[in-house]
Amino acid sequence: MSALLRRAAVASFSLILIACSTTPPAKPGLSANGCVGGVLPPPAGMSAAQNPELLAKAVGEPGKGGLCEGAVYRQDAAAGVVVYRVWDSAKPNSRLGRWWSFSQPQGPVAQYQAANAICPAWSQLNSVVRCQLKAGVQVAVGPGQSADCAPDPDFPPSPVNQVYVPNTSPDDILVENCEDQGTFPPAM
Repeated sequence: MSALLRRAAVASFSLILIACSTTPPAKPGLSANGCVGGVLPPPAGMSAAQNPELLAKAVGEPGKGGLCEGAVYRQDAAAGVVVYRVWDSAKPNSRLGRWWSFSQPQGPVAQYQAANAICPAWSQLNSVVRCQLKAGVQVAVGPGQSADCAPDPDFPPSPVNQVYVPNTSPDDILVENCEDQGTFPPAM
């Protein structure tokens, strides 16, 4: 091997070592992008879809909430997949908002806020509505991003999957057959 080739090989190897030494290892349980948990597979009646624009709207920056990472799923079945939303009854226009769950919500409120990285100032979380996704609707699903909640304590990324339904206005609601489920958490 010529001296020039040997120097080039050593330089390349050195760059690789430098790159590896400056990349911090992922913390246990965290993905390379700082997310915990993973994206759940689509529920029965839904399939994977490609919609980078929708996913970009749902994935949030660290500290801002939203999804930490996600996938897009399409409602295929004639009967819509059931979704749940915990909302603030003092803000009636938020009843059919954008953030939902495939699982029936469980209390207490502080536990639900922590599990879903929802700052107390964002919503009182005192009511539940159950709906079905309309046929053909696409949603983004994934574990929660961290939320900076000052003056309240901040929430780290969450492994709990959330469902982003791109409801944009009262005239463009992508859920149907909605039923109010009462107060949250339910009275014992």
